[in-house]
Amino acid sequence: MTADLSYLENAAEQWKEAAKKFSDVQKVYQERVKSVGEDGSWTGDANLVAVDSMDITDKQFTAAQTEAKAIASLLTDAHRQFVELRGKVKSAVAEAVKAGMMVSDAGIARYDFSKAGASEANAARHDPDLHRTEQSWTEHIAAAVKAVDDADQGVKLALKEAVRDTNPFDGAVNGFNGEAEGDIEKVEAKAAQDLATRLNSGDRLSGKELAEFQRLFRDNEHDKAFSQTFLDGLGPKGVIQLNNKFHSLGKGEDKTEFTALQEGVATSIATATRTPSDPFYTKWREGLRKVGDENFDKELNPLTGYQSFVDLMTHGKNYGKQFLTDIGDDIIAVEQKDDFGTGRWKQLNAGHRDFTGDPLDTLLGIMGKQPDVATSFLDPGADGQNGRLKYLLQDRDWPSWETATGYGSLSQDAPGNRLGLGAALEAAATGAVPGTEHPLGGHTEGEARVMHDTVKLLNKDWHGDEMPANLRSSLGHMLMDYTSDTHEILSRTNENYKVNADGDGVWNDGGTVRMAVSPEELSRIMRGVSEDPAAYAGMYAAERQYAAQTLAGTDFKHPNDRTAAINAASSTFGFYDGVSSDILFDKRDKAVQWASDVRTAAFIIPGFALNFVPSTPAAVPILGDAAQSILYAGMYEWGKDHVAQASASAAQDNMKAFDVGQRQVDALVVGWSKEHGEAADSGLTRTLVGSGQERHDSARREALQALGRPGF
Repeated sequence: MTADLSYLENAAEQWKEAAKKFSDVQKVYQERVKSVGEDGSWTGDANLVAVDSMDITDKQFTAAQTEAKAIASLLTDAHRQFVELRGKVKSAVAEAVKAGMMVSDAGIARYDFSKAGASEANAARHDPDLHRTEQSWTEHIAAAVKAVDDADQGVKLALKEAVRDTNPFDGAVNGFNGEAEGDIEKVEAKAAQDLATRLNSGDRLSGKELAEFQRLFRDNEHDKAFSQTFLDGLGPKGVIQLNNKFHSLGKGEDKTEFTALQEGVATSIATATRTPSDPFYTKWREGLRKVGDENFDKELNPLTGYQSFVDLMTHGKNYGKQFLTDIGDDIIAVEQKDDFGTGRWKQLNAGHRDFTGDPLDTLLGIMGKQPDVATSFLDPGADGQNGRLKYLLQDRDWPSWETATGYGSLSQDAPGNRLGLGAALEAAATGAVPGTEHPLGGHTEGEARVMHDTVKLLNKDWHGDEMPANLRSSLGHMLMDYTSDTHEILSRTNENYKVNADGDGVWNDGGTVRMAVSPEELSRIMRGVSEDPAAYAGMYAAERQYAAQTLAGTDFKHPNDRTAAINAASSTFGFYDGVSSDILFDKRDKAVQWASDVRTAAFIIPGFALNFVPSTPAAVPILGDAAQSILYAGMYEWGKDHVAQASASAAQDNMKAFDVGQRQVDALVVGWSKEHGEAADSGLTRTLVGSGQERHDSARREALQALGRPGF
């Protein structure tokens, strides 16, 4: 940390000067020595021997210049790296000190009680997480120090290689290196390539070599020169073979070692392919196309190039949008080129269980972590020309999983089918990574088109319990994110939503993007999603909070506004009750269990975590503490009612009386009235409670009709 790094710059200048001096001496040698053997004035055997020696010497002068320039370049690069990395170490220490730590010379962080006030010091002593916090800062500093050491090892390797005579036929023993490389990262890339080639050829690497292999990737994870040099040297086929080796060797105690290498290679792929205009990009994509459909294993236990390559990609992140798009399109092109289709991704149950089976679905899962890519890939476009979404939801024959039995092979839907698609759909429609907290609503037109067309496309083929199970959770999250739209759709009172449901379905309303489908189409998707109790509970909780916020933003003193808001909520919850009725009728003997699971899931959802972006009309501050208690109480009663009515309906085989949703509206109305000074039993409150029953009942009937139960 105290080393004077300027010595590196000084040394670099001296090596540049050495290269110049070698050049000057070479000119003198050529003019005064070598010329004597070449101008014809000297003949005979001695001349023949001397000419060869003179040529070797002349070339050594050239090699000496190359070596000197390479060393100068390496020292300059080393100076830049060390200055930058030492700065990061100092910053890490400064951040720790600012956070109240003291840092020892060994980089150990401990809470600095001497600089804390009495109350702060006392709180710290009783903080159960204090040791974890100290450890976190210690690890942060250690990582910065490790980066310096990794770079130091890289410089050492590059300097060592620069002075090694790599040409055994240059006539000089331990001569100058005429092929010396002045880029540290390229030297490290070639070292990594050599280790990879050895693995592919069947060699076993020692523990020291494996550690060096990992260091090479760790030290260069975001360096394009390293990444492109390494990948170009192996080629797509070599990289696929390398991943297969990682899988075969990474068992038991060695798994961590080889997983780290997979992460390193995957990160190199992301770094190398981020710029589509690079010549490397075109060459790499073309090479991958040639081997993507190739079988890398036995005929009866196939493992294609794309399956292994995309499996490798799952260990990386932050891929370029164009690269993910191109790989996706190339896989689809392979599927569509012949009658074999997605059958080429078919896996035997006893086969490559540790590999991803369906490369396209796996790739979609990767896109799910990059929402902008997922939206771009799946967005049908304003002109509707992008057919990827339709292909995935309607046209694609999803691969099966075959299990050998005593009676032949049993073909079944692969257990993981569409998990990647679900993640990509959710990310594409919401603009957020699945599983991350974010305000609901606030979409772009591309996101809204994905949502709109997903509802439309799924309506044509699937409804009810026929919806693929692995899509339910993701679609439930998508519907939650569009609650501000689904509320308006199911309220059946907003003319803009009615008109646009028959049109393009997506429009810009004063800066806010809206999405509309028909209540019938939405009901069928809600029904399919609701086979998953947690998904149903999430949608219901979001609607419940949105309805409360809608009431909060309504002028309570204006009778017409009051009536409209209550009717809208009643209609919306009527559709939910229709969906619930249909599920309970189908399940019958399992109806109570489903209702109980819904109730349990509802209470896992954090209270008031479902916030909506300010751009939505109803996104006004919630009613306050009193409203929160009303909402909690209402939700508790809803859970009990849901189970009770499920039990009664199952016994009577009758869903006509299921009206839990309307009682939820009544609970919200009572809370709303209290916020405006009305008692729960006042005349106005009594008048408002139940005033939306007719709207609820008609909505419930409409939902059941859409679900194929016109008799209810």
